[in-house]
Amino acid sequence: MHSLLSVACVACVVVVDDASEDESGSVAEAAGAQVLRLERRSGKGAAVEAGLARVNSGYVAFIDADLEGTALMIEPLAAPVLDGRVDVAIAEMPLTGGRRGFGWVTGLARWAVKRYGGLDIANPLCGQRVMTRAAAEALRPLAPGFALETRATILHGRLGHRIAVVPVEMSHRRTGRDLSGFRHRAGQFWDVAREVGRWVFGAGQSG
Repeated sequence: MHSLLSVACVACVVVVDDASEDESGSVAEAAGAQVLRLERRSGKGAAVEAGLARVNSGYVAFIDADLEGTALMIEPLAAPVLDGRVDVAIAEMPLTGGRRGFGWVTGLARWAVKRYGGLDIANPLCGQRVMTRAAAEALRPLAPGFALETRATILHGRLGHRIAVVPVEMSHRRTGRDLSGFRHRAGQFWDVAREVGRWVFGAGQSG
């Protein structure tokens, strides 16, 4: 949190507390962030939607909460958007850290993004993104749960948004192959599969 607030191009940080049971919201508030607390757990897409509604600026960033000090790399990620070269910048993060998953979710999302959005992006599930306000508004209503990035990337392609994939030295906790990891991955796969199904059966553009 302190890392983000120290970056010159960051005017404010909004943290959405998705009905968490720990003190993360209070910690973020103490660090200087605006904290929006949801009364019940709503999932990633709804949390980002709530945060987006709170922000009033010409540019927005979607950033995961567990980047720690590597959040400083938002500056080079934001650069091509801020200087007008592109509408959307998606982070390409190094493959470092612990054991990885099986790649099923990424593979499905990548296929859908290429098939329905015309974009070939190695990891369309990356949540670290900077975009113009207009590009963000064009995505609303955001897809629920972990389908957020898949639907957003498809729409960016279909709407003709200029996109840059920017290599940055960001890192966060990776999902392992333990029970908790399998549960997380199953939920993510279900959300993405449901979103892909909507596109396969022609309902993807209906919001």
